[in-house]
Amino acid sequence: MEQRCHLGMVWLTWIGVPLLAILVGLRAGLVAGSLLGIVVGLAILGIGVAAQVLYLRWFPHISGWMGYGSVADTAADSGSLANPAPHVTFYTASVCPFCPIMRRRLAELQGHGRFDVQEIDVTFRPELVRAKGLRCVPVLEAHGQFLVGNATSAQITEFLATAVGEPPSR
Repeated sequence: MEQRCHLGMVWLTWIGVPLLAILVGLRAGLVAGSLLGIVVGLAILGIGVAAQVLYLRWFPHISGWMGYGSVADTAADSGSLANPAPHVTFYTASVCPFCPIMRRRLAELQGHGRFDVQEIDVTFRPELVRAKGLRCVPVLEAHGQFLVGNATSAQITEFLATAVGEPPSR
């Protein structure tokens, strides 16, 4: 199963929750008065934000039930980062449940390897999404190569080792 978030769904979440709050608030305001509509709209917005936070927090425990399969990690071989990529760009989106998982794995691997990570949230950066040709997150980029979707520590390490290619001859 694909373990990635399509950016269209990320954007739909950012548009859908506030739109739902506005529509329900307007409906409640028309029925019972404008103050109640504002209160109901804010309550819906608060519930939507809280639900998203809980979803991100509990996602590793419910991913199998949701059809994504396990997000369990496979440890990396400690010697396989002998010549890691010096710079990795990590593209994320704010409501993607796989991005925090990858963030933790990258931070742990940074402790064992010699590479730096620049994280870029593309949620509100359509120009960057177009320029890079991104359709999903999380995405790792190293030396012009891309690893798309959730990956285990072993897969990240393999990607970094192969993205570097051969060291320059002296």
